[in-house]
Amino acid sequence: PACLTRRTTTTMLPTTRSQSRREEPRRQVTGERGRVFAAVILGFCVLSFIDTFHTLEPYSGRRSLLSSAYLATTSTLLPWAHHYLADVSDAPDPDGETALFWHIPKSGGTTAKRLYQCMGKTLAHRVGADPRFGHDQENEIVVFEPHEGKDWKVVNVDTTIKPGILRAKELGLVQSHTTDLIFTMEPAFAGEQLYDEDNKGRFLALFRHPVDRAASMFFYLQKATWEKTYRPEWADMTVMEWANLKNFESDYMVRKLVGKKFGDSVDEMDLIIAKELVRQRFIVGLMDEMVESIRRFNIVLGVDESSDRSQQCMEDFGLLAPEDVTPAISAVGEGSGEESKTHATDKKNSNKHPKFVQGDPEFDAIAARNPLDMVLYSYILQLFEDQKLIIDSYFLDAEDEEDETTIDEVANELALLPPGADVGTSRLPSEIQDNLANVNDPAQDKGSETPFFWHIPKSGGTTLQRMYFCMGFTLANEVGGNSKFDSDRSKIDVISPWSDNPGKVINVDVTSQEGITEAKNRGFLTQSPHPHLDLVSSQEFKFAATTLFSPEHNGRMFALFRHPIDRAVSKFYYLQKATWESTYKERWKTMTLEKWAEKDRGENNWMVRMLVGKDNRAVLTTEDLELAKEIVRTKFVVGLMDSFDESVHRFNVFLGVDESDAVNQECIGQFTSSGGDSHASANRKVIETKNQWNSYAHPDVEYGSPAWVSLSKINFFDILLYRYVLEVFEEQRSLFNA
Repeated sequence: PACLTRRTTTTMLPTTRSQSRREEPRRQVTGERGRVFAAVILGFCVLSFIDTFHTLEPYSGRRSLLSSAYLATTSTLLPWAHHYLADVSDAPDPDGETALFWHIPKSGGTTAKRLYQCMGKTLAHRVGADPRFGHDQENEIVVFEPHEGKDWKVVNVDTTIKPGILRAKELGLVQSHTTDLIFTMEPAFAGEQLYDEDNKGRFLALFRHPVDRAASMFFYLQKATWEKTYRPEWADMTVMEWANLKNFESDYMVRKLVGKKFGDSVDEMDLIIAKELVRQRFIVGLMDEMVESIRRFNIVLGVDESSDRSQQCMEDFGLLAPEDVTPAISAVGEGSGEESKTHATDKKNSNKHPKFVQGDPEFDAIAARNPLDMVLYSYILQLFEDQKLIIDSYFLDAEDEEDETTIDEVANELALLPPGADVGTSRLPSEIQDNLANVNDPAQDKGSETPFFWHIPKSGGTTLQRMYFCMGFTLANEVGGNSKFDSDRSKIDVISPWSDNPGKVINVDVTSQEGITEAKNRGFLTQSPHPHLDLVSSQEFKFAATTLFSPEHNGRMFALFRHPIDRAVSKFYYLQKATWESTYKERWKTMTLEKWAEKDRGENNWMVRMLVGKDNRAVLTTEDLELAKEIVRTKFVVGLMDSFDESVHRFNVFLGVDESDAVNQECIGQFTSSGGDSHASANRKVIETKNQWNSYAHPDVEYGSPAWVSLSKINFFDILLYRYVLEVFEEQRSLFNA
């Protein structure tokens, strides 16, 4: 089709070509798909969400495919959130829905509660079920003023805890439409129990950096004798001692969002669910942006900020911040070190304490115990920026039709993004942005760009390269640098290494930094005329991207990805016996997988490190993960080893391979499952000698085993990146459906 041709201005996909085998590989776009892959995807897609979510088996290659199908559904929202909560992009209806505020401890929730009390809102929280007011045993919802003359009301239920939520459900709290705002510390439980399809909820929350929140809680509960959760045993503890307690409260936000108890394990799938819930169903506020956050909450709650009462309350709480007014209550509230210098009416809930920054041992220790919350908070910061336009659009006048269309487009774009995706930002280093083509950029001629295959070890890359050699491709990888092949090293040239294989190589080695530097100095990709080259293959993503390519000659990225735990286990068994490899580890020969997995063996989070250019000595951060995700999203055509046939087809379209050509069909059949997997017998053999597919059978690691848990922690960032790659793989399907 015309939309797929090389000259088009709307897609990066190249034109089809069919040339003689001696000249260039045969290439053509085709609609053929891996039938097995399609059948599996279709089968998984017909499963109901609830069955899919609750019957996820322990991890394996097949289950990785299930995760991909699961993420490709309409959303990853839990059923109650999908049916019972209003979407962020829907205009609020204060009369038809009941708002719920998730009170995250030490995150400004107490300030928000007192603000809306001041405004005269009817609230549901702990006070309403206090026995001293005499309504805690009523068998119906009662609205009352707990303190005479204060002019604020509560309902007679305690929605902050699970038993109180169940009582509120029994009394029909939401269905009574008596409450302006429900406060709870159990968002998943309250959302599922209190609401229904006819009485929907609108969720709000104030978020705070997990390290600041945890530290504030520690210092508060050292002294807060009036709290049920007071911890006198913490009084003489240092932060480091506390952070290393065995029963340390970890990943509070993710646990609460997915409804898991402390003591239950949480993993990257829980993080994905939490992110999707926040993205689609929460109006997010930030404790560090209290004024703007309350402004947005007021819009959603239908608060008239122009009224005298609202103005006075906002001023009292420092949310109008006139220069000549000293706020009576801190706008950030709940005492957070530097921020707690302003006054607060409830000094009990405000405590001054030291503030830690990244690099401090205390900060790093707390962050290490909250890895999922750290990633979630980073994502929430982005959502906070992106929700502004949506919230401001809720009450546009009719004459603002043009603006409304623009805002609707933004809202729709936000709603369609996969969970975890950055929204409308470009934070790539200039050398990556300028030297590599974007996925959706129109394809250029070979003088302006060259396909660059990022070869992730033990992820199917060797098989893929051998398939393209079979088709007669010319590659630049490590083969051309082998001294046994006679070549004039004074110039860039093509050599034919094998008498029985039509594949060719350029006489360079671009798989090491030394080889890449030498290749550049010899004129690789800059020599004119330059010999024919079909693709570059290297593990050295960033070094190759910034050294070999330029704004004048771009690299166009593609890669095969594999679950990091599978990849690590495969590499372990391989390097136990692969004596022909320079990375062979003799000391691993008699080591068990469990022993090997106990600690980092020098290659943690390999993918993220390669993408952002950090070695094993450097500390990875959530910013590195987000950068790696952005690089993959914007620069890579992604393939999955677990969906090898489908990935090969996409790469063939990407490279212009003629899949109808008989020779190409034979090569595809030889190296993919659609041809009967002619090398399966080699795969089943024990690793004894090198085979041409670099593929061997080995035991799997059992999900939840000590080895699996340890490898998950060691490769945590890579696992999160891989989950994101699954989403991108599904998102890119539309590029190839034509």
